[in-house]
Amino acid sequence: MFELDVYITEPPESSAERSQNVIVLFSDAFGWSTTNLRRLADSYARRTGCRVYLPDFMYGGALPAWVKSHMDRITGKSSGIRDYMMKPILMIQAAYYIIPFFIRNPAHKRYGLAVDFVSRLRAQLPTGAKIGAAGFCWGAYATTHLARCDNISNGNLPLIDAAFTAHPSEVKVDDFSGIKVPYSLIIGDIDFAMKIEDVKKVSEILASDTTLASEVVVLPGARHGFAVRGNPNDASEREMADQAEDQLVRWFSKHLH
Repeated sequence: MFELDVYITEPPESSAERSQNVIVLFSDAFGWSTTNLRRLADSYARRTGCRVYLPDFMYGGALPAWVKSHMDRITGKSSGIRDYMMKPILMIQAAYYIIPFFIRNPAHKRYGLAVDFVSRLRAQLPTGAKIGAAGFCWGAYATTHLARCDNISNGNLPLIDAAFTAHPSEVKVDDFSGIKVPYSLIIGDIDFAMKIEDVKKVSEILASDTTLASEVVVLPGARHGFAVRGNPNDASEREMADQAEDQLVRWFSKHLH
């Protein structure tokens, strides 16, 4: 679709909430094909009544799934001397894939694809239909800049109508100035990609615009990636992921209808 591979999921035909509105998902560094993210896309469609699009903005160049387990071990607490000694090895192994990933897929260079995709999607939608954008980790860059109308030439009107991000990366505090559409964010208080001091600054920036609907939710103990890469067999991680999903559903149910 629009020269990209796209996973598309529809709400059930019988859904009372079914609408003409759509949601575009911007994945984390692990890409569009992960089981967790596609399961979430299906759930978003079912719960919001919106068609959901999950494009591959990386042209098949996402990080391999095993890198996640390496990152969990690197950023987690060491339970002994062996874990401590293994961390440098794990870092080297992960870096072998992570460094080429960011060379191939810098978020700011992929932003043009996001603008093109959403612009062409908007042109196909019926009059009055709304678009929500949800970005996770790497995907928060595109979502946030779409919410700012950056590099958009159609009279500086937003291409999206509401935005949601979870554990954003590739963004700076200043990127949250000038947001023009309702914006929801959820993040943990120990996220390495955005320190809690910066989260507080972002919250203040968003709250300073009294004409803008916004929210920043901080989950105690939530690590980077909890919304899409949590362990479903861990009750605490599952609860955090569920809270992120519920927040997205509430936000888009309110601002896309």
